[in-house]
Amino acid sequence: MQTLSINQFNAEYNIPRSLDNSSSFQRRLDNIAQEYLAAALENQLQTLNDNEAIIFIEQMEVNLTLDLSQIDDRQIARTWAKNLVVAINKIITQQGNSVILFPNRGDFIASFLQDLLHGKAWDYWYYQEFNFLQSLSLGEAISTVLVEDGDMGRDALLELTRWDSLDLLLRTLSDSQVDTIVNQCLLPPTPRVVLSNTFPIWIQRLRALLDSGFTLTCQQSRDLIRLYLNLLRQHPELGPDVNLARFIHDLLQLRENISKMTNQVEFISHLQSENWNVAFSFLDKARNSRQQLLTNLMRETTGKEVINLLLSLQLETKELAVNQRKKTPANRRIFTDFGGIFLLIAAIIDLKIYEFLQNCPYPQSQVIPKANLLLWLIGLQCLGKLDSQQAMSDTGLAVFAGFAQPPQLEISQNYPASLTPEIHAAFTKAFAEYLREILKQPSLFRYRHTLASAPVMNSLISDLQWDCALGNVSSNILRGFMDKLGAFADSSPEYLRRNFLESQAEIEIACDEIKVSFITCPLQMVLRMAGFDSNTWEVPWLENRQLKFEFN
Repeated sequence: MQTLSINQFNAEYNIPRSLDNSSSFQRRLDNIAQEYLAAALENQLQTLNDNEAIIFIEQMEVNLTLDLSQIDDRQIARTWAKNLVVAINKIITQQGNSVILFPNRGDFIASFLQDLLHGKAWDYWYYQEFNFLQSLSLGEAISTVLVEDGDMGRDALLELTRWDSLDLLLRTLSDSQVDTIVNQCLLPPTPRVVLSNTFPIWIQRLRALLDSGFTLTCQQSRDLIRLYLNLLRQHPELGPDVNLARFIHDLLQLRENISKMTNQVEFISHLQSENWNVAFSFLDKARNSRQQLLTNLMRETTGKEVINLLLSLQLETKELAVNQRKKTPANRRIFTDFGGIFLLIAAIIDLKIYEFLQNCPYPQSQVIPKANLLLWLIGLQCLGKLDSQQAMSDTGLAVFAGFAQPPQLEISQNYPASLTPEIHAAFTKAFAEYLREILKQPSLFRYRHTLASAPVMNSLISDLQWDCALGNVSSNILRGFMDKLGAFADSSPEYLRRNFLESQAEIEIACDEIKVSFITCPLQMVLRMAGFDSNTWEVPWLENRQLKFEFN
């Protein structure tokens, strides 16, 4: 044990009546406790075996007798400390409810983060050193704890990986927070030292992990942290090793570099033929890490092994698929602050809004499908004015509307220039007629009363006529969603946004499904009761993928 922290120390003295001037003895004992006891305890603590363990004792009581006839106060302090350590050893051995033991600091931090992720951390007295984090968001609190000491943060992350909690933790973090954690905990500035014959071992272990069904995302730092920590979880003998982390980092950069090449066929051909120097010329000249990586691979592997490694990295290139073997496209994962917007899809499908938008009076855009652009704008309206600026650049909202990335600003601003008041009026009339007809279907009877009271959404689009026309659609979609919430069906749009739509989530996009995993959602129990976690929806504008919801 390296340090001892005592939050509250109460000393109660029983002094024989035969002694005169008992108050002077009390002052002497108080002085010994304040001046000498800490140093004496430090010496005595060396008798405890485990120097890394962190032990929390909620409360303990020690009775001892001190000989005040001794002149040496330091000797009295040593006797006092010895009795305290004996009591500590005894209570640790008993392992009662008042004793919490962690093998090391990294395990303690991991335990705190695990409980924090599950909303239980502030229920436990032994986490009080982290109380200052309660005013921070979940992502900020996690990032602050991990980067305070990079080595301890890395150890805590590895422990969370062993507990299968790494993915849950990453879902709570923004991309910038993940970048910071990776740089502080996994990639600290140290000299590069890689022993000979190390690369083949790393490549073998890495390929085995990747080929076991491990999927990569579109964000390098997230891929690095998941690959590195899961590799150490399976093969503890490999680290921790910052050079292994750098190797994975450089591989992921090489993967991205190749995916952006316009002449991938030639590059792949030169790799296969082991024309390394020619292959170097295809890489980004501004960064030499890719060239250094290929140089190291050249020394210890073959062109075929490099190609197989790139295949295992799920590199999306047509040439690799044709010339080597067909690969299933890697899943894409994104983080969004507005995961709740996907909850509206159920109502959109019920009311066949997408089909209406495809055939509505608004003209086709020459750049992007009009139905998807209109869905994106409707999503903005549903999120409201306060979130509109942030939502415009949010990838989650873009995916909701069927885009890979948020539409360019000039597209969403230029399209309205081609619209006339007559077109807006025609759209409003067409939607009213469409709604009357579709609500005649028996399966949609329940919506009749709900949609009749739908208020028009607040203005978000500069063209007020267009805003009003689309606002009518947005309000009906919101009311359709509210209809599924039982007792919450009369909630205001602001209440819906705050408790459902403005929920952080991780979106995983596979070839046949989209899974929305909620991180923060104040009323997720309401959504469970409404069946959002037990049903799926086939989404036409998302290539008929199955939409699924998952709640923590």
